[in-house]
Amino acid sequence: MTPHERDALLLEKLPRTPGLTAVGAHCLLRLFTDITSTWYANGIPFGPAHGHEDRVPARTMRTLEPPEPLSLDATDRVLLTELAKDGRAGLSELAAATGRSPSSVQRHLEHLRSQGALGFSVDFAPRHLGYHLMTHFWLRVAPGDVSAVGRALAAHPEIAFAAATTGPYNLVASGVFCGSHDLHHYLDHRIGSLPGIQAIETAPILREVKRLAFGAQLPPGLSAQLP
Repeated sequence: MTPHERDALLLEKLPRTPGLTAVGAHCLLRLFTDITSTWYANGIPFGPAHGHEDRVPARTMRTLEPPEPLSLDATDRVLLTELAKDGRAGLSELAAATGRSPSSVQRHLEHLRSQGALGFSVDFAPRHLGYHLMTHFWLRVAPGDVSAVGRALAAHPEIAFAAATTGPYNLVASGVFCGSHDLHHYLDHRIGSLPGIQAIETAPILREVKRLAFGAQLPPGLSAQLP
């Protein structure tokens, strides 16, 4: 989202939305990434009821930030531009856009992926795998513990998104659970054991209207109140 699009959303579109009574906006300061930058099912524990509460996912997701600037050639730039338009574009479409053969495009894509410049994710409804409760967490954490708690949350398989933010709560996260029992266990044994947490507010998600990246059903830091 560009600054112009952000300002138009906050200052023009949202205030004119019928039935909207208040809007609160916060600034994301840092996104914490680890095992589950976005939530996925492979290897995720099925909660204490299934006897896998401490299992760690078998594979990790590479961060989208390379350790150092990556040198891109003309083909790489065209590929990234085309994928930004349509992340589902196939090899034949990308080959036509770049003027390269499908095999050449495949090699470029593998190189970009191996260097962390390109990532792939699959979006699906968690309820199809038995996860019926999605929850936002707003955490007030002692200033000196924000980064440590954020990194710890990002390493929890239950957490799809974690970030430091401005506002009365300085950490926001989204989690996916089988049900209320798993949520209680997570609050009591996982979050509750982290140092520096002063307060937690949980907001179960009753119905998704639009799914966004990193497991956030509303843009993190943006909340709307309806009558």
